[in-house]
Amino acid sequence: MKIRNRLSIVFSVTTACVLLALSLILYFFSREFHRDEFFTLLDDRLQRTEAFFLEASGLPAPMAKQIRDAFLQKLPEEKEWALDPESPLPDGLEPLLRPEITAGNTGTIRFDQGERQGVARIFQRDGRKHLVVVTALDRFGLSKLSNLRSILLIAFPIGLALAALIGRFATRKALLPLETNISQARRIGAGNLSARLALPQQQDEIHDFVTIFNELLGRLEQAFTFQQTFISNASHEIRNPLTVIGGEAEIALSAERSPQAYRDSLEVIAKEADRMNVLVNNLLSLARTGGESLQPNLEEIALPRLLQDVRHVVTHAWPEQAIEWPNPGQSRLRKTILCDPLMLRSALVNVLDNACKYGKGRPVSLEIQTDPGRTRFIIRDEGIGIPADAMPLVLVPLYRAHNARSFFGQGIGLPLVDRIVRMHDGRLDIRSEPGQGTTVSIELRDKGPKS
Repeated sequence: MKIRNRLSIVFSVTTACVLLALSLILYFFSREFHRDEFFTLLDDRLQRTEAFFLEASGLPAPMAKQIRDAFLQKLPEEKEWALDPESPLPDGLEPLLRPEITAGNTGTIRFDQGERQGVARIFQRDGRKHLVVVTALDRFGLSKLSNLRSILLIAFPIGLALAALIGRFATRKALLPLETNISQARRIGAGNLSARLALPQQQDEIHDFVTIFNELLGRLEQAFTFQQTFISNASHEIRNPLTVIGGEAEIALSAERSPQAYRDSLEVIAKEADRMNVLVNNLLSLARTGGESLQPNLEEIALPRLLQDVRHVVTHAWPEQAIEWPNPGQSRLRKTILCDPLMLRSALVNVLDNACKYGKGRPVSLEIQTDPGRTRFIIRDEGIGIPADAMPLVLVPLYRAHNARSFFGQGIGLPLVDRIVRMHDGRLDIRSEPGQGTTVSIELRDKGPKS
């Protein structure tokens, strides 16, 4: 069942319950009001009846009856009695009044006799008790209650129908942006991931959902673009050495050649095979760090020890490069961090290797900042920099900016660094200006990755 229909049903049932409850409450209080009002009139008639019977006790019977009919018979179908409370009571009053009389009730007794209402009270005069009873029929109140019932019975289905129509209209209007966006979402595919859903004007839950969905589409578009770029770059990087190897092999086999010519061809093939080997190993390393089940092997390592290992690898690879290293004897570096030493060393070596490679022989520096709870590694170079249009793609595997294609590499270093940093729940920040250099910052929490 659609949400619109479900909400309409819930709204209609809720409205029906509310209308029914209000109708019952209105009828109940109206009935009690008329009942109390009529009992008040009966109380007054009770006092007058008691006084009349006492005063009329010395009058002749015809005259007493004439006075009573003229002045007492005011309420519809009113009846009154002056009785001995110890004697049997007439007109079905016995079961209604005897328990109250036996219990010694000296106040006014109110009772219902079918649709009739009545009041009774025991009075004392000349040392004797007498019971005065007055009953009557509240025709006016019953008529008003009957009219009220008719009105409520007619108004209830009309109100329910109006509530159902209003609820249907309100839910349809409220869910119209969602239905519109559903139609738009069905038209979004791999060929138009740049399309976005229309944001409703109301700042409601649908607006929040559409915002989140558009953000998801943005991430999917970015991932799709990354995937296409990766496939394009990977096919290019793999095709080149294979083409060279195949071409050299065909040339070597096309005719008889001198031993030196064969040697030259084999050297080219070996060089391209090494290039393929490096590429495959780098791709495997990238795939291993991309597995969600892979967790870093955490251990405590002192910063001076980590710095020493990184320096040994980088200076061996770039013996003539001027690199400014932090002084391991500084007090702020005398701390340990929780990390995977091999992974973190690989990340730092990759960033420093890029800085030396693209630095055009200019100085490179490594700075370590130790704040409470965090450690930050900052690598700066003054090399070729990264073009603005390439910045969003530098973390895509095998992507290389146009100004970096003349340098040897496969475009795997920074993506590998990014995955290692994310595995440590850290943050990688890259800032660059073309022709002025690049600054790479790796920030790690001292407590290691979140569990």
